[in-house]
Amino acid sequence: MMWRRRHMYPPCWKNLSTTCKARAQWQCEICGVHQQATRRSKRTGKPYIVWLHAAHVKLHDTLNSQPSLLCLCPSCHGYYDFLLRLREQGIRLERIKHRRQTRKRIASLVSQAA
Repeated sequence: MMWRRRHMYPPCWKNLSTTCKARAQWQCEICGVHQQATRRSKRTGKPYIVWLHAAHVKLHDTLNSQPSLLCLCPSCHGYYDFLLRLREQGIRLERIKHRRQTRKRIASLVSQAA
């Protein structure tokens, strides 16, 4: 198997991935489609074979040698990662808001003390 980001995964990734898929009985844990099932693309209408993915439960957990994994089809994996990114963006935005409010409070306290 040749993929571009191999350096981002632990050396035992193939074993972790296979174990995850076997635990899920070789079917997507969201929609239930089985490995090597034939589906028809909603975009092109052409049939394709489903190859399951071992997806990280947490987005930035690729170097962990004992990650939490879900067995997902490519469609569910893409949607799952999209939702995780949206959640992370929301958290990042709330942190920025909190920092700004904290700076305003500190500035206010400093000006009152002066």
